[in-house]
Amino acid sequence: MKLYKKIFIVLLLFGVFQNSYSNERFVIDDIILKGLQRVDSGSIYSSLPFEVGDVFDTSMTPSVIKTLFKSKFFNDIIIERIGNALVITFDERPTIVDIDFEGFEGIEDEQLEKILDAANIASGRIYDSSVLDRIKSELREQSFARGMYSVDIKIEETMLKDNRIYLKVLVNEGVRAKIKQIKIVGNKKYSDTRLKKDFQTALPVWYMFWSDSGVYSSPMLKADLDRLISFYQDKGFMDFAIESTQVTLSKSKEEVYITINIVEGEQYIINKINVAGKLIIPISEIVDAIEITTGEYISRANIIKSADNIRSRLSEEGYAFSKINPVPKKTEGKEGEVDISFYIDPGNRTYVRRINITGNISTQDEVYRREIRQMEGGWYSANAIKISKSRIKRLNYVEGVEIEEVRVPGSVNKLDLNVKIEEKLAGNFNLGAGLGGSGVGFSLSAGIEQDNFLGSGNKVSFELNTAKTSKTYAFNFYNPYHNMDNVSRSFGFNIQTTKTDNTDTVSDYEADRITLEYSYGLPMTEDNRFNLSLRYMNWNVETTTNSPTEIVDFVSDNGDEFDNFSFLVSYAIDTRDSARFTRSGFKTSLSTEVFVPGSDLEYYKVQFKTDSYFDINRKRDIVLRLKGQTRYGQGYGGTSGLPFYDKFKAGGPKSVRGYEKNSLSPYDSANKPLGGDFMVAGTAEIIFKPPVDIKNLKTAFFADFGRAYKDYDSFEFGDLKGSVGLSVKWLSPFGGISVSISTPLNSEDEDKTEGFQFNLGTS
Repeated sequence: MKLYKKIFIVLLLFGVFQNSYSNERFVIDDIILKGLQRVDSGSIYSSLPFEVGDVFDTSMTPSVIKTLFKSKFFNDIIIERIGNALVITFDERPTIVDIDFEGFEGIEDEQLEKILDAANIASGRIYDSSVLDRIKSELREQSFARGMYSVDIKIEETMLKDNRIYLKVLVNEGVRAKIKQIKIVGNKKYSDTRLKKDFQTALPVWYMFWSDSGVYSSPMLKADLDRLISFYQDKGFMDFAIESTQVTLSKSKEEVYITINIVEGEQYIINKINVAGKLIIPISEIVDAIEITTGEYISRANIIKSADNIRSRLSEEGYAFSKINPVPKKTEGKEGEVDISFYIDPGNRTYVRRINITGNISTQDEVYRREIRQMEGGWYSANAIKISKSRIKRLNYVEGVEIEEVRVPGSVNKLDLNVKIEEKLAGNFNLGAGLGGSGVGFSLSAGIEQDNFLGSGNKVSFELNTAKTSKTYAFNFYNPYHNMDNVSRSFGFNIQTTKTDNTDTVSDYEADRITLEYSYGLPMTEDNRFNLSLRYMNWNVETTTNSPTEIVDFVSDNGDEFDNFSFLVSYAIDTRDSARFTRSGFKTSLSTEVFVPGSDLEYYKVQFKTDSYFDINRKRDIVLRLKGQTRYGQGYGGTSGLPFYDKFKAGGPKSVRGYEKNSLSPYDSANKPLGGDFMVAGTAEIIFKPPVDIKNLKTAFFADFGRAYKDYDSFEFGDLKGSVGLSVKWLSPFGGISVSISTPLNSEDEDKTEGFQFNLGTS
């Protein structure tokens, strides 16, 4: 009986199924489309596999609906027969008018756009509600990566007229989870404290409650685990492994417990070092490039560095795509020892086919090509490319440069270099200002400086200075490539009127000065340069009722008008990686200026300057800067000492901050700075990225020292003055801006101090 019942049910269902999908055929008299608002009816007609007059079979309905759904424009499609007309009714999906985010501040707009783009969600696009869960999931992952585990995400949909929709993403990230415990299990050789020393993931620090101290981040933990692996592998633990990492949340989802399970394994020393493969360069040079030695613990970092050194040396011979494969192998019969073999495959000697320059919007190609030391058609040289990149970066109108090496399709020994330049504004309007006490008052200077005049690489500058003590009008022209031998040429003039009455920063006198200068620069090496300048200076000096005895006597002995000719010889070395915010390298110069016999005044000046940069921590953008200078001058023939207007002075924003301008100098009989024949000054700075993320903004803790002396014999180390403080420098589009707050270290009652100083137009 039960069997009959089952057969009956099956037959009944089969009959229903057959009836619902039985074929019905008719000739189409008309095709009617309903519900279309934005979708073009023509596109619908063209996608249909039939037209008016064709025979329609109802069995085609599922496939037609499937085809129309592929456009993703519709929520629902119904096909029905009315008479001999085929009626297709559409339910269009709405169009997105706009999308707003509220409460989500932890993710950049760029990342949000990527998430929405991947889900095909954007203003003007058709809205598909099925992707909302995917969007929520992606946003949740972003929050989890930053330690926000209690995040709540809602998406509000507001329908507008004309089948449009407005989306609002409401995010409540909650409290960022902080690390409660970091535990390392399995370490025997090193303590938890030592292993966690290099971790960025750390417990909260109570005195940094305002910061992100102690906040959990999964990418940060992953980076720390990589550092842990590197640490052990650099100490000889070849078999070191991280077995597992557990990250546990508290019930409140506000505390994180981290457990890292490790296996240290055995510590290995190097037994033997082998070199194999095709040796293009002498074996002795390869051995010199290897930075590991037998008898010491194996270090992954040193092995990688050794391979890089060999690769770099081969690149100097034109082998751009050499492969260096270091293979460690445990020594047979010797426990805890390992053999290292470097397998060398130089590949084919490579030639540079073409050098392409892009990004030079305002600069001629030739300006950059003359800085490039890699030649088209010549052997590839990694060193030449490195030098080329450094030389381009030193140009004041270059923000950044990247050189990409691209293989030529179909060739095994040719490549192209794509030089991508990021330029900055080469024209600056410079404004300088000073604010001080002791009656100095406010001074103003202005100038127009074009480091890349008309895209030629030539430098042209005009200067107007209306300081209280002097007025200056100047013009200078500099051509870094006067001829094909990289000889530079410059010329300029300077007109200055000086009136120093009623100021406390310099002795009282009046003077008019005209200076004409013509210079040549000769390259000695890539980093060294020799310069020769010829100067003519005309001085007209007048004393005032307040002029000190020293100046009155000088004019009485030497007259009040001087025609002086001088030769200036200098030698400079510049290895800086960049002219803007240097990270490494130095710039050192030694110069001597001699006012030649026959001039109205005969004397000479010697100056030594050095400025060095040390990359202390690239990751945290910390740089140590050491800067120093010393100046000495003396008269000869009938001139005793330097003329009063050419003496050296110290103190102020450009030498020893925290003291008034020129105040650390010998004083005249009227108790005003006169200057001396010898000066020394220096600065130490720790430059770091400020908490505020502003492009081209740097801050520094500094310590300055210096002083000017009557002559070299008067120099006493204990007389040097010092200061410490904080400075902020910003390379704005209009020029450099610097501000400093400082405290003198060993000032005395008679010293003139100035805690706040600023300058615009200088970097």
